Amino acid sequence: MNRIVWSLMLCLVASTAMASSARFGDRLINSGDTAGKVSQVAGKPDRVVQLENRYGANTGERWEYYQPRKTIHVIFEDGKVTDIREMFN
Repeated sequence: MNRIVWSLMLCLVASTAMASSARFGDRLINSGDTAGKVSQVAGKPDRVVQLENRYGANTGERWEYYQPRKTIHVIFEDGKVTDIREMFN
């Protein structure tokens, strides 16, 4: 029982420590990267969406990159990457 609890706790800690990232060719973008670095690595986004809270205030941007068989969303808040999502078609 004790071994199971420790294994579950280790998995939980490991999953929260992993940073989100995405590969563009042979280069990688990670959480915490600046918009400038993402532009250098991934190029100009195919679409930029302004993100708003429920009151209409701007909270950040979502840069969308359309690639064969997948779409990559890069979420920015305060000029830094906070989340990266890959959706496979």
